[in-house]
Amino acid sequence: MEKQYYDEYRKKIDNLSVTEEQLRNVYLRKLAIGEIEGPMTEYPSFNDTWLSHYNEEDLVFNYAKMSLYDYIFHKNKEHMNDVALRYFGRNISYKKFNKEIIRAAKSFKASGINEGDRVAICMPNTPEAVYALYALNYIGAVAAMIHPKSGELEIKDFVNKSKSKKIVIIDKYASKIEHIIDDSCLENAIVVEPEDGMSKIAKFVSNRIRKYPHFKTKDDRFLSWNDFRNLSKFDHSKLNQAKYYPNRLAVLLRTGGSTGVPKSCRISDDNINSMVDQFFQAEKDFRRGDKLLAVMPIFHGFGLCSSIHLPLSVGVSVNLIPELNKKDLSKHVKEENHIIGVPTLLDAVVNDKECNELDDVSQLKEIVSGGDMDTDNTEINFNKFLRERKSTKVLRKGYGLAQMVAGATFASGTYNDLGSIGIPMVGTKVKLVKPGTDEEVTKEGEVGELCFRGPSVMMGYDDLVATKEAISNGWLHTGDLACFQNSILFFKQRQGDMIINSGVNVYPREIERVLLKHEAVAAAVVIGVYDPYKKEVPKAFIKLKDGYFYNDKMIEEFKHLCSLYLNTYSLPTSYEFVKEFPQTLLGKVDRKSINEKEKTKKLVG
Repeated sequence: MEKQYYDEYRKKIDNLSVTEEQLRNVYLRKLAIGEIEGPMTEYPSFNDTWLSHYNEEDLVFNYAKMSLYDYIFHKNKEHMNDVALRYFGRNISYKKFNKEIIRAAKSFKASGINEGDRVAICMPNTPEAVYALYALNYIGAVAAMIHPKSGELEIKDFVNKSKSKKIVIIDKYASKIEHIIDDSCLENAIVVEPEDGMSKIAKFVSNRIRKYPHFKTKDDRFLSWNDFRNLSKFDHSKLNQAKYYPNRLAVLLRTGGSTGVPKSCRISDDNINSMVDQFFQAEKDFRRGDKLLAVMPIFHGFGLCSSIHLPLSVGVSVNLIPELNKKDLSKHVKEENHIIGVPTLLDAVVNDKECNELDDVSQLKEIVSGGDMDTDNTEINFNKFLRERKSTKVLRKGYGLAQMVAGATFASGTYNDLGSIGIPMVGTKVKLVKPGTDEEVTKEGEVGELCFRGPSVMMGYDDLVATKEAISNGWLHTGDLACFQNSILFFKQRQGDMIINSGVNVYPREIERVLLKHEAVAAAVVIGVYDPYKKEVPKAFIKLKDGYFYNDKMIEEFKHLCSLYLNTYSLPTSYEFVKEFPQTLLGKVDRKSINEKEKTKKLVG
C-alpha cells in the first residue's frame, strides 16, 4: 500500500534531478506533516517524524567529495589575503597558511613520510598543529590525534597500535617521548614550542613568564619545529599531491575512554567534509571575515571539525587558544563572533566578573555547546546572560561522538527546546532501539539506544572486532539512551550509566537535573551502588556552591525536592559531599573513576 503512494509521488516530481534516497526523505517529510495524502498505516515509522523540522531544499543534501586540503583551499583560493589564523598577536593569511602547509608537506616527505604512513599529532591548538594536519593530508598520510596530557605509557600504546612513524608534540610533554621512544615504533619526534608561531612581542613575553623550561636533549631523534621546517630545503624531488579517493583514511581520532578502553576511530576525508556541510545546512550565520574562538582542541573530533576545518572552509578567521586563560574570557566574549565550547566554558562566562560587566555582546552570532551534556541551569543562565546584553541569539546544543567526527544532532530554531539535543543533521538517519537489540521503540517518550547512519559515521575502529560490535547492518550503536518528545531528541543517559533498581530503569541524569534545582548545588553526579535486595540503588555526590556548607537540614531538603519530581526507584538512598569531581583528559566528569572508587568503599545509608 505504501509503495503505491510513493510511486504516485515519484511521478509527480519526476522532472526533479534527485536520487531515490533524497526523494524518499522529501516524501517522508511531507507525509509526516500532512502536506500529501498517504496510506493509513504506521509508515513512516515513528523514528522518521523529526524530518518535519526540515524544508524540502535542506533534505536534498550533497557533500563535497575531495580531500580536506582541497576542501579548504578551493573555497578560499579567491581570498588568499584574508586572515585564516590568529595566534598571540599574529595574523596568518590563507596565502601564508598554504605556504606553511606545503613547506611542512615537503619536510614530511623529506623525512621519509609517504602516502598511507601515519604520524601522531600530540598538540594543543597552535598553528604548527594545523599545518601538520593539512600537510599530512596533502601527501596522503594519516594524522593520528592524541591528547598531549596523556600518560607516557598511553602515548606509547597509541603510537605502537597506530604504527605512527613520527610524532609532533608540544615541548612541555616531549620528555614523555624521551622515556618511551626506544620501546616504540617512532623514528623521531618533532618538538614544537608554543612560542614558535607567536608574534615577536608575544614570544618575548611568553618566554619571560614561562612556568616550565625549554625541552633539551642530546638525542638526535628529536627535532625542533624550525629544524623540521628546514628539511624542506633538502627535498629536491617534486612534491606531488596525493590523489583523493572515496573513503580515504585521513585521521585517527581517539575516543575518550571514560566508560571503557579508548579506541581509534578511522575517519575519512568524506566523514569530515560531510560533517561540515551538514552543519552549514543547519546554520547559515557563518560569514567570511567573521571571527571564531577555537577553545576546543584539535586532537578532539569536535575541535578538529567545528573549530578548525569548518570555519576555515568559509573564511572565518580562527583564534587558536592552546590553553584558555580565564583572565581573557571577557575579551574573547566581546570580540569574537562565534564561540564553540563545552558547558564548563559557558558556566565560566556566566560566573566571570568581567564578563558580567559587559553591556553589549550583540556581535555574537553562534554559541554552540558540545563535548559534554549541558544542564538546564547552564542553558537557562547563558541564554539570560545573552538576553541581558543586547543579543538575540540563544545557545545551540548538540550531541556528538568521535565515531561520527563531531556532531550527530543539532538543536536550533524550532527544534531547540530546553534540555534537548535537537534532531539529526541533514543526511543522517536516526533510530531508537531497545537496548541490546535492533528492535525500534514505537512510541513517543519511550527510551531507546541512539543509533545512526550517515556520511559522517566512521569507517570503523582500527580494531575489527570492536567495529563489528559497534556497527550493525550499517547502523552505529552509540551506547547512549534518548527519547523523542514532539519529534525532538532528549538525551537520557549512557547505557552503561543506567541504574536498574529492582528491575526498573533509573536514569542518573534525570536525578542530577532535579538536584541542580536546589540553590546550593553547583554540580551533582549520581551513580548506582550495590544493594543486597534491590541489586542497585542511586547514590548522589554533591558539590556545593561557594558560601554553602553541608548540614543535616540540607539533606532533608534534597530528599523532599527529589520526592516532588522523581519516582520511588529514582530517589537517592545516600548522599556524599565532594569538593571537586575527577575529570577525564577531555574535561568531562570521570564517572568511571567515581564508580571504581565507590566499589572500594562500604555503602553508608
